[in-house]
Amino acid sequence: MLPTAVLSTHTGGFKGFTYRDLTEDIVPIKEHWKSLGLTYDAFYTGFLGSFEQIDLVGSLIEGLSNERTTVYVDPVMGDNGNLYTVFDSDFPKGMRRLCEKADVLMPNLTELCFMLDMEYKSGPYTWDYIDSVLKAAEVFGLKKIVITGVSFEAGKVGAVFKDYESCEKGQVMRDVIEGYYHGTGDVFGSALVGALESGICLKDSVRLAVDFTVKSIIRTYESGADVRYGVDFELGLGEYVRYVDALKKGIGLHDVSSHLEISLASGLAAKIWSEGYKDIIPKEQIEYMVDKFQSSDAIQRAIDDGYVYCLIRAGDLDIGYLGYHMEADRMFLSKLYVDGEHRGMGVASKCFQLLKDRCREKGLHKIYLTVKRDNYRAINAYKANGFVIIDQADTPIGNGFEMNDYILEASF
Repeated sequence: MLPTAVLSTHTGGFKGFTYRDLTEDIVPIKEHWKSLGLTYDAFYTGFLGSFEQIDLVGSLIEGLSNERTTVYVDPVMGDNGNLYTVFDSDFPKGMRRLCEKADVLMPNLTELCFMLDMEYKSGPYTWDYIDSVLKAAEVFGLKKIVITGVSFEAGKVGAVFKDYESCEKGQVMRDVIEGYYHGTGDVFGSALVGALESGICLKDSVRLAVDFTVKSIIRTYESGADVRYGVDFELGLGEYVRYVDALKKGIGLHDVSSHLEISLASGLAAKIWSEGYKDIIPKEQIEYMVDKFQSSDAIQRAIDDGYVYCLIRAGDLDIGYLGYHMEADRMFLSKLYVDGEHRGMGVASKCFQLLKDRCREKGLHKIYLTVKRDNYRAINAYKANGFVIIDQADTPIGNGFEMNDYILEASF
């Protein structure tokens, strides 16, 4: 790490803080690193306080890069349509020079509009407008861009992204949390760079970074901590590492066949159902349904009846299971469950892609499933993956219990 300045605290809400400018140390540090033959696979720049620092950091990047180097730039300059007070109107021109060296750019809309000499508009935005901004940003010669602080509807905010090499683009939106929280930009940027440098694709990296940041804000909000001291990101590091590790290994489906694999699926069922449905279904019904539908014997009977069960694997770790049956004109997805430690990281979306591939092999182009009508989290997740509600059903399952479900279907 090369610090460009050292402050005793940040400048938001504190008085009497100390500040030491380290601009004059940048060149000697660079020259020492060069004398050691060091080069770096990645550079990540954030707040730079002057034109001089911008040019020095740009020179450092050029002098210490190798053929594998990726340059990440967060052009910290302003927000909500205004530059920060420490910058004058010429500063964006200097920052643009550095951004033109970037492979991955992580601005908010304010910063991007200033560098592109575009009029800033306050949200909520339309996708057409955001798409035009993404198009305009092509002038930087980037590989990827992530724009933060974007909202398409009241109460939702997040990030949009585009991979200029693959042309993939999208958005990750979450509920707005009231209040102002210092350091969230740094938390987001660090989480994003960490995921991308681990080999995670852009879409999953953005989602990981958004969720890591949002969960940090929620912990801070719920604790009532003094927001001047930043957000509580430390408690989320373990989960973040697990998510990155699982996505690095890749998500795959392993067909269940042996007695041991059936037992593994049944064990996952007991664990996942007890933790995932405790606030939706009475404990007695959970126990009854696991025994009736998810025991080893029940899974074996289903397989004998033509159902396919799969363990969901991240590398060599079993993180969930699913079951399906091929019908004449579509697939019936009977079950898809992911354990709590790996939920919310896009595993279901990856499973749907793998299941669609299996459907296409059979000439099928539809998947349908049932979901409890008050399981709003699951319903929203299915809708996000292209499923729509086509019907509903009330089905007695014995012992006085009844399943009250929606039927959802996705065509592809």
